Amino acid sequence: MDYILGMSLGGLISFLYAIPAIVLELVERGRSELTLPVITVKTIFGLQMKKQEAFWVGLLIHLVIGMFFGGVYVLFVERGWLFVTHHPYTFLSFAVYGFLSWVFVGCVLYPILQMGFFGRREGQAIWLETLVSHMLLGVTMAGLVHWFQPFYFFVR
Repeated sequence: MDYILGMSLGGLISFLYAIPAIVLELVERGRSELTLPVITVKTIFGLQMKKQEAFWVGLLIHLVIGMFFGGVYVLFVERGWLFVTHHPYTFLSFAVYGFLSWVFVGCVLYPILQMGFFGRREGQAIWLETLVSHMLLGVTMAGLVHWFQPFYFFVR
């Protein structure tokens, strides 16, 4: 049940932070250049995409990363892998985890998707956008995990 809660919170937070970009995309009908925190994925696996397709694929990647962010954090807590802080569900542990997840996405996921290290093929500031997104996700999860904590969600 902890995994479902973690993934739900991660996906919910990612969606909430993406709402301004979604509204801007719908109002501007693809003419807007600003889509923070959702990156515009111009190519994926070597396939070129139209501007609107690029936004929606970027949004999907953003939401999936958010869900995995929450689920993998719970996995780290359950296995005792919080090697830096050793204290689960604290602000510091989420901040460290947010930074390390940014490194993982930038060095592993983006190259697999053929977007280059830290998404450099998609734009020069993608690394910074992704870092801010991961840190915001971590900070927000640190605040919300105690708010949404049901009685069966065990915090050590």
